[in-house]
Amino acid sequence: MTTQLSKAAAVPGPAGHPLLGMLPALRHDLLGSILDGFHTYGDVVAYHVGLPRGPRAVSVDVVNVHHPDGIHQVLTTPQVFSRRASAYEILREFIGEGLLTSDGDRWLQQRRTLQPLFTPRRVARYTELMADEAARVVDDMAVTTGSVVDLYQVMQRYTMRVVGRALFGDDIDEVVPRLQELMPILGDLALARALQVVKLPLSWPTPRSRRITQIRATLYEIIDRIIAARQRMGGEENEDMLGRLFAAEDPETGQALSMEEIRDQMLVFLLAGHETTSAGLAFTMHLLGRHPEVQERVAAGIGTGDEELVRAAAMEGMRLYPPVYSMERMTESDVVVSGYRIPANTKVVVAPWVTHRHPEFWPDPERFEPDRFLGKQERPRYAYFPFGGGPRSCIGEHFALLEMTVLLSALLARYRVDTRDERLEVVPMVTLRPAGAVRATLTVR
Repeated sequence: MTTQLSKAAAVPGPAGHPLLGMLPALRHDLLGSILDGFHTYGDVVAYHVGLPRGPRAVSVDVVNVHHPDGIHQVLTTPQVFSRRASAYEILREFIGEGLLTSDGDRWLQQRRTLQPLFTPRRVARYTELMADEAARVVDDMAVTTGSVVDLYQVMQRYTMRVVGRALFGDDIDEVVPRLQELMPILGDLALARALQVVKLPLSWPTPRSRRITQIRATLYEIIDRIIAARQRMGGEENEDMLGRLFAAEDPETGQALSMEEIRDQMLVFLLAGHETTSAGLAFTMHLLGRHPEVQERVAAGIGTGDEELVRAAAMEGMRLYPPVYSMERMTESDVVVSGYRIPANTKVVVAPWVTHRHPEFWPDPERFEPDRFLGKQERPRYAYFPFGGGPRSCIGEHFALLEMTVLLSALLARYRVDTRDERLEVVPMVTLRPAGAVRATLTVR
């Protein structure tokens, strides 16, 4: 390894501003900057952020890795590329030590305990629930020809109701509106904290810290109240996710989840299962609306028992607009990736936004073409990774894809969607979001 390190090249990258490095460019246009960096410098690119030199709080190097082989190395060797990165530390402050934010033995025990709840067979039990909510969306829209809707707002309502019913059962009419109000605020506050150069402890009574503490306390109170009510009823008897969390046990130790762990898992499911799926659906519908010939092919297969093209459209939508547009790791030792030397204690980023546009694996990468996901694919595993990968891959992948397929099928069976006159602007927040309304004109088929 020592010889390999000594022969490895330094990572290339843009110089940026003489005093602030790449900080202004990345803040102005993060997605465009990292895509330009890939096209200019290749599969491994270094960005210096902040002052030319100084403590880590004001001067840091960030290395982006874009080739599937390098991404495989980053995501599957946690002993070298750890999750000791600021994004996860901030989420842990907000939503506790759930599956998304925990590490080590605690994470491993949670993963073993929760994995059986998310097998394809278990997830398939939610199909009827999703179909009910999709039908509600279609009926609520009840549009006349030429009606204009905000697809993102529609999808947010659908995904929150689906995840709410999956977690809590049918009695959600009081809870869901409050959660719909609070979860986006939580995401915005997390992003604002991530962008702080110096992160003061939340115990310091700054206006932002007080707001974070208030929102977190409100969310905890809602979830704790639901858990307490379910305990009084005999929680494990219910077939919703909360009932299954009560009954879940680590298959190796037989240990059940604590009430605090159940609350933290529910917050993870709400945050991850709502925001990302609603954005992915809105992006996919926008793309289908821009390509009417593709949309008609997708719609033609609905109801025939072959939903493969609907699922492929969702996957292609997440290729071009991956809701989780980047993931962070931290090097625990000096390491060589794709022939380049990355020092210990360097933040390493893998970005689906860029790799999903890698021309070596995606010919004409900006073209919307769901057929890429039909039949057998010869691409490397990490040419496409909207749900992450390695031991920390998203446990809800089957749930999200089923949820998207059910809603797309219901909408396209009833309506034609036209977005050809609309421009889609996105912003890289905690997840990738539309910058505003995702407007579409609907006509009844």
